[in-house]
Amino acid sequence: MKYENVWNIYEDWLRNFITSKVDDVEDVNDILQEVSVKLYVSLLEEKEIRNPKNWLFQVTRNTISDFYRKKYLRKNTYEISSDLSEQTCICDLSDFVIKNYLPKKYADTLFLSEIEQLSQKEVAKTLGISLTATKSRILRGRKMFKELIEDCLNISYNKKGQAIDFELKNSCSLPNDIKEEMQRLNLVL
Repeated sequence: MKYENVWNIYEDWLRNFITSKVDDVEDVNDILQEVSVKLYVSLLEEKEIRNPKNWLFQVTRNTISDFYRKKYLRKNTYEISSDLSEQTCICDLSDFVIKNYLPKKYADTLFLSEIEQLSQKEVAKTLGISLTATKSRILRGRKMFKELIEDCLNISYNKKGQAIDFELKNSCSLPNDIKEEMQRLNLVL
């Protein structure tokens, strides 16, 4: 596998993904360059990359998370701004809730479509199920996820429908494992 071949195929896709998560063009370019270097070094060290698209997505997602963590830690604050919660923590917390609180068949499809951002066709192929079953599981998984989180949280959304802020409802007590995960993410209610 050659660096140039892989990078030429996925560079625009990665730039679009990063741009959807980061507003500043210079920051987008910095993150893209960092991902490029990670790919180059991994290939140079002959690390096995079975699925370049999934590998690049995961590295990019982690690099974006690192970017936001560094940016906000420099400000010496532990409260998360709405931009950070939208870009990093809500996604990370969603990942945790999906994996730990939804039935496996819904968790797998929802994780691949919403967190890994695979198309429904790619999810169906990955899981070896029909496209119709995939669509059904994604819809049911989204409904279960929404019901689960709306029992305990008031969520604010931006114009794109993305979660930007939330607060714990007075009538709800979060399970300890979710509290621990929120603490790990430096997520403050």
